Amino acid sequence: MDFTRSRSRAAAADTHVTHVQRERRFARLLAFAGWTIDDVVSNPIAKRDIVRWFKTDRRMHRQLEVLALEKQWNPLR
Repeated sequence: MDFTRSRSRAAAADTHVTHVQRERRFARLLAFAGWTIDDVVSNPIAKRDIVRWFKTDRRMHRQLEVLALEKQWNPLR
């Protein structure tokens, strides 16, 4: 029995790499709005602005999920 050959086949089969990218929605939102986290904590205007953008972002993501599910359930023929 040749263990090196079977081990190399197993190693070749395990070379699949999965990249995971974290979602940094709040950081992207702060950068888009032009505020820092310190501004949001200490400035009520910045806080209201970020809350407004956060709710808009959440609504948009939810609508995109609904549209994707509708396309999945009722595909165009």
